[in-house]
Amino acid sequence: MNNREYDYLFKLVIIGNSGVGKSSLLVRYTDDTFSENYISTIGVDFKFKTFRLDGKGLKLQIWDTAGQERFRTITNAYYKGADAIVIVYDTTCQSSFEEIEKSWIDEIHKHAGKNTTVLLIGNKSDLPNKAVITERAQTYAKEKLMLFYETSAKTSHGVSQAFEELSRLLIIKRNMKLEEKKFRRKQKNDSSAAGSDKNHASYTQNEPQENINLWLRPNPKQENEKQQQKCNC
Repeated sequence: MNNREYDYLFKLVIIGNSGVGKSSLLVRYTDDTFSENYISTIGVDFKFKTFRLDGKGLKLQIWDTAGQERFRTITNAYYKGADAIVIVYDTTCQSSFEEIEKSWIDEIHKHAGKNTTVLLIGNKSDLPNKAVITERAQTYAKEKLMLFYETSAKTSHGVSQAFEELSRLLIIKRNMKLEEKKFRRKQKNDSSAAGSDKNHASYTQNEPQENINLWLRPNPKQENEKQQQKCNC
């Protein structure tokens, strides 16, 4: 792995309303622990997750952002350069899901790259009083071209699967981008080579023809002999 512990490094940013379980989700995924007594994130926090997936080493830099609107000016700066955005809502809170369309999608469009991958997560799936029907969230994610998973930070249900599926998609996109760069570089080199050959051919065609014409000019001695032969006749 080129003397590194990973082949791919990706930046992820977790967003969503306050209280949906963003920090719990992050700690469950990175440390495999859970606590009922989390304090709301102030500003931003981050953790690393290094693991192997399908024979490749990955390192995820995952940023956990505060959900309160008063922190938006701070957290918006962390969208830049993100490979993926993870939107989290609470499956027992209808308003946390509706807020995605009202504000979070706009935040992504304003501050993230146009090709940023988005993962939609419905957290707290272990609780019985579900307010957001799974099929509705699936349909919404499909319309917005997002990945979708329901998870429980408390039981760990679906947590690893969601981030692994996201990582697979990021690997595919990264490889496609590298192949596109190689293709463009090859096109550029081929174009430069073709231009060089064309210039060389043009130069050759425009070269003075003196050397060739020297062979075509009549030999004075031969001309005299021909004249003498004509006179003798």
